[in-house]
Amino acid sequence: MYLRSMQKCALLFLVFLLASCQWFAPKEALKQDILSQDRQTVDWKQVDRYPVFDGCAEDMSHADLLACLTESLSDQLSVVLQSSTTQGPLSSADTLWGIVRVTAQGHVFMDSLSTSSVAFKDSLPLWQSRFNQVFEKMPVVAPALKRGVPVGSLYRLPMVWSSGNQVKDTLNTAIK
Repeated sequence: MYLRSMQKCALLFLVFLLASCQWFAPKEALKQDILSQDRQTVDWKQVDRYPVFDGCAEDMSHADLLACLTESLSDQLSVVLQSSTTQGPLSSADTLWGIVRVTAQGHVFMDSLSTSSVAFKDSLPLWQSRFNQVFEKMPVVAPALKRGVPVGSLYRLPMVWSSGNQVKDTLNTAIK
């Protein structure tokens, strides 16, 4: 009698065990659906907060933080361009396109430089080296954030060469 009672309990336990496995499966599927929807709705080309440079406050609005980022990058690039003694083959219509990278660890460097000026292409490695020397001396910045997680970001920066070797640089806000 005791053995028969134990068999019934074991059978009942087995039924509950198998049923409980089915209760967990839909929750896991629901989590996967939510993640899938999140991946489709999140704009992965925009950051929630731009990198924060010295002199910028983390609690600034999105637009103010972008303006501060633009100004900080322009100031760093202007140091190189104003102190350069190389005249180079630049004309008043030349534009340097720089890709500035801010890593998830907060390091800033010039990823690449390009130009449509055929005469200027030979001196691009020299310019890139000069920009990187300035960025290497910069303190580490607070990286961009996406959903609260530090992420690396790229910024395409046009530097328009105007007459008298003055450079006007502006940040193209399109983030790659």
